[in-house]
Amino acid sequence: MALVPARIRESFEKFALKESDEVSPSPSFTPAIRAEGVIFVVVSVLGGTVYRVSMYVLGLAGAIALFVPKRALRFSMNISYENPETVEWKGGLVPVIRGFGVLYLLIAFNEVKNRSQET
Repeated sequence: MALVPARIRESFEKFALKESDEVSPSPSFTPAIRAEGVIFVVVSVLGGTVYRVSMYVLGLAGAIALFVPKRALRFSMNISYENPETVEWKGGLVPVIRGFGVLYLLIAFNEVKNRSQET
């Protein structure tokens, strides 16, 4: 993500959008992908409390993706694209978003379990 954010964005758009050529990403979308990649690396290297807190945030994101995926998509569309009302998601994307939600929650629950075993 940190090294090739434009390719990540393009791949996401081909997978998720009905007509990816007809949307205009906001100027901050690609830099935000790069920043997210850098944050993942920094958090992983730092470990400890920073990592643990990031896993709780990941769990929160997972809960949102699992329980309100359409809202999550609408939110991301509004911050990621110039004219969000023109963005059309492909059918079947909501179950994929929910699947990521489950994955994120499992990762967060694993961190909680590991934390409780340490104490």
